[in-house]
Amino acid sequence: MSIGAHILKVITCSTTYRLVQAQFMWKPVTLLLISLVIIPPTYANSNLLHHSQGITTGQSANHHALFSGIANPAMGHLAVRPSERFRLAYFFSLSSATELGQVDNFVDDIDELINILEDSANAGDIPVNETLDRFNLVITQAGQDGYLKTTNGIYLPPFPLYWRPLFLPGTLTFEFNIESQINVSALADELIYDDQKETFSTATSAYLKSGLQTKFAVSYSQSLSQDLFGTKGTQLLVGARLNIYDLELSKQVFQLELLRGQGIEDLIKDEYKNNRIKSTGIGLDFGAIWSAKKYRLGATITNVNAPAFHYGAIGVNCDKYIDASHSQSNCYIANYFSNIKGDIKTHEQHTKNPVITLDGSYFISPKWLVSAAAELSNYDDTVGQENQWVHWSSSYQPNSFWVPSTRVSYRKNLAGSKLSYAGIGLTLGKVVNIDFNFALDDVIVDTDKVPRGIGFALSIEEWF
Repeated sequence: MSIGAHILKVITCSTTYRLVQAQFMWKPVTLLLISLVIIPPTYANSNLLHHSQGITTGQSANHHALFSGIANPAMGHLAVRPSERFRLAYFFSLSSATELGQVDNFVDDIDELINILEDSANAGDIPVNETLDRFNLVITQAGQDGYLKTTNGIYLPPFPLYWRPLFLPGTLTFEFNIESQINVSALADELIYDDQKETFSTATSAYLKSGLQTKFAVSYSQSLSQDLFGTKGTQLLVGARLNIYDLELSKQVFQLELLRGQGIEDLIKDEYKNNRIKSTGIGLDFGAIWSAKKYRLGATITNVNAPAFHYGAIGVNCDKYIDASHSQSNCYIANYFSNIKGDIKTHEQHTKNPVITLDGSYFISPKWLVSAAAELSNYDDTVGQENQWVHWSSSYQPNSFWVPSTRVSYRKNLAGSKLSYAGIGLTLGKVVNIDFNFALDDVIVDTDKVPRGIGFALSIEEWF
């Protein structure tokens, strides 16, 4: 395993469920930085999340930013000065995003239910009917809305790398990044009480889906014509990108009754590698940009060939496991939820469906940019959550080394969670980018209201 892949897995497994605790909601930056120090650094668009300033500015990035060329493949030609041949990253770029379903105190309630299932006789003084009423409501809500999704990503230097060779009229862009995504949700089944055994039981289970994506991409962009229709300063740029994806996809079902004191956080740590299927695929992206002095219009279509990647099958060949083992029991439970209840699929594939994105930017002044972008169709991410984003942002880039650049944004998912996010970003000393966003909807965790989603990006890059 590469160093980059190792660090991504450590980051994902160690932070996922701590992020739902209120006192840890704002610590992912610290945890990531600590991980880089104590662990040797061996570690939509075609990515699973935006990086650097893009987490705030979205698809329509300012061409001054190093990562502006990775959203629309036609943008790379604008990311390098005409007088330069190379532009590259000298440091790591880290990004992370976490999102919770609309279920208040979801993790606490599930942990309490697990305790009751483990030790029914000592579940407390609550009458049986009250316990059934309360937790069947919890189970139903958890099955409908309960999930936690975490996405982490890293770009390794010198990527992105822009090269304007002498033998070509355009610019080549090279990318290499590693991203991981984990989603934990609940498969709901009725809680029942056995009067003879005086025990509670339920087939309710945790459903874990995860993906680890390594991507290498090469794109080419160039200007086809300039001073179009006699208008000085206009140009039409086109670009194409070849993405090579290496995906490890895994999914597991774990019956709550069988956790035996093992919390959901421990579940993620211990079972992350189970049932992984690794496959490689190629995706093709195309983009175009109409650029003028005061505005810029762009269009991108990603993964036009719709590459597909397979998950490992669950709920099949249960007899191959040791009789009465936890693995066999979980296999039978997966079979129950797939073939009897129909809540999940035994055999499943993730397809990167084509997505068209339109974007536009307007320069109010050379320093002040406003932009917007919209995805024209919905699509599933690697863990099956629906996405279709619209994005508005504004950024101000002063010339002073001492005055930070500022960015603000608003974006909304028109599919899936339907969440809206506000974002803010700063660039310090023209090189250090710090960007945050947070959901405008709240969820209750330990009696405190916290945003249903948070995200951040940290990068160090040159500016021109």
